[in-house]
Amino acid sequence: MRPPQQLLRALALMLALPELVENATKSPRPIWMKRLECVNEPLIYGPILACRLENKRNSPQLLSIIVNVTKPITKQYISSNLYAKNRGPGRTLMYGTTFEYCEFLSNEQSRNKNPVAILIYNYGRHNFPQIIRPCPTFGLYNVSHLPVEKNLIPPFITPGGYYFVQRFFNKRNETLLEYEAEFSVSAASVFNKTMTLFTGGV
Repeated sequence: MRPPQQLLRALALMLALPELVENATKSPRPIWMKRLECVNEPLIYGPILACRLENKRNSPQLLSIIVNVTKPITKQYISSNLYAKNRGPGRTLMYGTTFEYCEFLSNEQSRNKNPVAILIYNYGRHNFPQIIRPCPTFGLYNVSHLPVEKNLIPPFITPGGYYFVQRFFNKRNETLLEYEAEFSVSAASVFNKTMTLFTGGV
């Protein structure tokens, strides 16, 4: 016969088993952002009014980046690179590109030569259309309290850890905005099946 103490432990484990099974089978968040950081300040084209990540219990994280561009920019370059984080040190580039945004909007031939730029543009148009504007770049660009949900998972990646860096700059290589983000995903992108990021005009 089991001693009373062992019997109580066994009974407690049996009572807790349904909760343990439920917790084990719960799906993790499809995307979790570990870090968001704006770099290369101060900036000559205007202040960064917000660059933060808010963690909420039992609800999605909230992302905010707000920039006030006080001088018009007629040639704006965008550099974007997505890396997979390796188990050891180092990263593996998944995809990346640099393109001139104003030419991209006005020149269809230029767009056709850069499918990664099309992907990045349509990803932005889907998730934060309020900042996708015609040139010149000027005024307030406001992404406030954006939920970090499945829509933000970049296309064509598998579950794992990732690092993303994006920089906006002019023809003199002066930075308008640069930020870095580290995040992990546990689900496929909503765009993987439909390939919608490669369709549609600008």
